[in-house]
This record gives sequence, structure tokens and C-alpha cells, in this order.
Amino acid sequence: MAENLLSEDQFATLKNYCKVDQDFDDDVLLGMVDSAALMITRAIKFSAMPIEFVNDPRFKIALMKQVKEDYYQRGLTADNYRPELTNSIADIVNQLRSEVIDNEDD
Repeated sequence: MAENLLSEDQFATLKNYCKVDQDFDDDVLLGMVDSAALMITRAIKFSAMPIEFVNDPRFKIALMKQVKEDYYQRGLTADNYRPELTNSIADIVNQLRSEVIDNEDD
């Protein structure tokens, strides 16, 4: 694999979480990983980069949840409402955001 946010083992875990056992969608999944990671990171702190949070287990869970949601809901039309981040992911983002703000105040 090229330079990716996730290691090969982490990517295999993500694929297992998403219940994807073939390789032909790997490029699609990697694109979704990059996109979801940036979206979640920017929701935490706009000037941050995903690499700053990738080792936090909560970030990894949020990333896997968002990629799974995006992967299985791709192709749905605008007739279906989907929030950008599901409630469980938004909860993780809020917790991480509060910790970033607390650290900046120190």
C-alpha cells in the first residue's frame, strides 16, 4: 500500500468491521478513510490533521463507523436524509473536541 493513514493491520481491521472481504474496493475504502478522517478531524479542530488523532482508540472507532456508514450508504440519492456524522460519532467528536480545548487552555 502507498502512504496511508492506517497501517495494513488497521486497514484489515477496518475492512473486517465493514464486513468487506474482497480487495476490489480497497481504493474506494482508502478514499473513504481519508475523507472521513479529515471530516472527523476538522469537526474536532479545524486546523488539525488526522495524523494527530489516529492513535486515539475513540478516533479509530469513529473512523470505522463513518467509513462503514459511507460505504454502505453510497449511491443513495438526495431523497434520503443522512446526517454528516451519526450521533455516536458526533458524541466521540464532542468528547475529543472538549479535550483539545482543555489542552489549549493549559
